[in-house]
Amino acid sequence: MPLSAEHKARTRRAIVEAAARLFRRHGYEATGIDDIMAAAGLTRGGFYAHFPSKDALFAEVVRDTHGFIRQMRARKAADRRGLGREGLKVIADYLHPRHLPEVGPGCTLAALPGDVARGGVAAQLAYANAFYALAGEIGRGLPRARTLDRRATAAAILCVGAVALARAGTGAPGFARHVLGAAEGEVRRLLRPKPAIRRKPRRRRRVTPPVGPARRRSS
Repeated sequence: MPLSAEHKARTRRAIVEAAARLFRRHGYEATGIDDIMAAAGLTRGGFYAHFPSKDALFAEVVRDTHGFIRQMRARKAADRRGLGREGLKVIADYLHPRHLPEVGPGCTLAALPGDVARGGVAAQLAYANAFYALAGEIGRGLPRARTLDRRATAAAILCVGAVALARAGTGAPGFARHVLGAAEGEVRRLLRPKPAIRRKPRRRRRVTPPVGPARRRSS
């Protein structure tokens, strides 16, 4: 009996999620198709019904599995100021040192840049698009934000780069806390709305009419 489209979609999703966990934790080269299918509770024979190669699966993982972006998209505020406040809370959670054991191996953007750099064009394009999506989401909370706003782009770089660095230096006491704290401080500085500057009303200059020559007295 042929499998339903719904069953195929669930199976594909299970493969992608299992691959994402393993790729982020162990890297692309150290993760085999047998490992992925076993983690998904499936046999190797079913892999090629969903993906032509491990490279294709890797590109799908890089394209699709981004919890940080999903959290930024889930903000509910109706205006930019509210979106900005909610965004800073999401970022604070993302950069909190206590959350690093979960965020470090859980964020595709922070965990896989080296593997993507060594990978194929499809994965590299997927990575760039995911980063642009993150910067775009951060920009939704900024006043007068432009497409690929520099402030939002810099904030995204600080977030992802700080988690990647903190993850790499977990063996050094205090390193992760220092890096994550510095990044959060700079992100807040970049994204915090600036108070409106009240301009003093300009005083109107009093114009004194010019004094003409004295009139001669008539004799």
